[in-house]
Amino acid sequence: MEIPKSYILSGTRGGQRFQSISDHELRNWAQLHNLTMRQAVGEALRAGIFPECYERNFPSLSCPEQLRLFDSSVLVAGLGGLGGALAVCLARAGVGRFLLADGDVFTLSNLNRQCLAMRPVLNENKALIAAAHLLNINPAIRAEAIPEFLHQDNLPKYLPQVQVAVDGLDNLASRRELCRAAQKAGVPLVHGAVAGRFGQVATILPEDPDGLARIYPETAAEPEGGRDILAPLAALTASLQAQEALRLLLGHPPVYHGRLAHFDGDTGTLELLPL
Repeated sequence: MEIPKSYILSGTRGGQRFQSISDHELRNWAQLHNLTMRQAVGEALRAGIFPECYERNFPSLSCPEQLRLFDSSVLVAGLGGLGGALAVCLARAGVGRFLLADGDVFTLSNLNRQCLAMRPVLNENKALIAAAHLLNINPAIRAEAIPEFLHQDNLPKYLPQVQVAVDGLDNLASRRELCRAAQKAGVPLVHGAVAGRFGQVATILPEDPDGLARIYPETAAEPEGGRDILAPLAALTASLQAQEALRLLLGHPPVYHGRLAHFDGDTGTLELLPL
């Protein structure tokens, strides 16, 4: 079941040739063969053809790499300032399946930094809104909303379904639970946190003996004080997490393993601190 040559476009970018197909032609071909758009996108990528929505990823991503992302799954824990932005980044990059978990609803105080928070969706569950948003970006992906908080009882159900977990949480107790469960399930965790004008990212692998303890000692309590978070810091930190998640999904070495990426918004510096 080949895509007709008349549907395929050829181009050159960065001195490299590639093939692509427009969304219109891909939909026509899918309807002709009774395929879903997800099936059609997968068939195109397996044939070395970029669907139009992924074309601008080339040559940063090869067609086999794009297919690998499309076949991959990610758990996003928390859909606020970090989780919402990084889920959007990963969906646009081409990750094909999402488990989106959050038991909270959007409020007015979220509007200052959370990209999925808008007045029409106030008081609605964040995971449900996130899933709908991702499907509007790309209806070929799978976006499963989990409208509840993750904890030790439900994490074992979801983690075995994914290749990478991403921390978009906002409290230390939940982060520790997520990290312990991810390590037990053998799933890498991309941690992220923001406060005020500072952001940080680190990757915890299943074999790491200390989990989050090198960042947050086991005796450390929840930080006290204000919970001010500026939108640029949330977006930047989420972008760093998303890029690290893509590296892991593509089988590349994580750059934030064994070290903490710390961004200072006052000085504009990004430091890599050894853990």
